[in-house]
Amino acid sequence: MQMIAVGWPLGLAGFILGALIGGLMARAKLEETGGGASGGPRLKPGQDSLSALAAELKAAKELLEAEEAEAGEVAETLKNLDEAIKRANGRLKLLTKAVKQAK
Repeated sequence: MQMIAVGWPLGLAGFILGALIGGLMARAKLEETGGGASGGPRLKPGQDSLSALAAELKAAKELLEAEEAEAGEVAETLKNLDEAIKRANGRLKLLTKAVKQAK
């Protein structure tokens, strides 16, 4: 029992030390490969921040235009579906009226 009471602080210290060393090794490897915590694009040598910002804005604009085109297609499909439902509803009303008159 005394061994358990004395051994757990040493085990906890070993775990924390291992986690710290592992974190430092992972961070060193990320810096070595050129990656960072954000994982986003980095400035290339000779590239100023304005041209990098312009490239990011261009990419965002292209993405927005693609999403707007997709939204336009969805709106057109919904419009066509709504018209088809209205036509089917009108035909159903005509059939219902014809059945009631036949009785």
